[in-house]
Amino acid sequence: MNSALCLTELLGLCLSFTGYICCLVSLFIPQWLTFSSGMLVNESYLLGLWHICVSQDVGSSVCQEHGTLLELPLHIQMTRILVCLSVLTGTLGFMVSTPALTCVKCLDNSKHYVKRVISIVGGSLFILAGAMIFCPVSYFAHDVMQNFWDITLPKDFPRWEYGNAMFSGWVGGILFVAGGIILIISQIFINSESRLQRNQPIERNHASFQMEYV
Repeated sequence: MNSALCLTELLGLCLSFTGYICCLVSLFIPQWLTFSSGMLVNESYLLGLWHICVSQDVGSSVCQEHGTLLELPLHIQMTRILVCLSVLTGTLGFMVSTPALTCVKCLDNSKHYVKRVISIVGGSLFILAGAMIFCPVSYFAHDVMQNFWDITLPKDFPRWEYGNAMFSGWVGGILFVAGGIILIISQIFINSESRLQRNQPIERNHASFQMEYV
């Protein structure tokens, strides 16, 4: 077993799994956007993909689900869809790449080419999952930033600000992409080095045979 390849694959898988957890957190917590009304210092509003909540410093909060899908702004609808697709694509990536790990004996060791292709497909799915959450979060942030600096609104008018769920989505997307890239690179370069190492003894044996023949 190639220990370097095994460790590299596990590193890529661990990064992707951490990104997967961050995406789940970003999907479910109602903290995509937050603002304080300014009238009640201890009260703040939290906007999520599924709920809108009113939270107080004493620890109590009241949440209400969004209305019908048609009443939601377009950017919230698209973010819902893409983040859910990101989680599903990440799940599929784990299902594909885990059996092909070098340190997992799910496939025959003689089928190196099959394991390599499956690992590359799994890494590509992780990269796709990262892009699916990174892009909508960035667009969401851009839309909020435009409204925050809108000069037509009064200066003291409350404005939405970034919440923890958005930062969790960014981190999840970056970790997904990093894990997928590491998984693909491990198959492209480390497998090439392994083939060279396997071919070197054959070349040395062939050279020694020629010397003995002479």
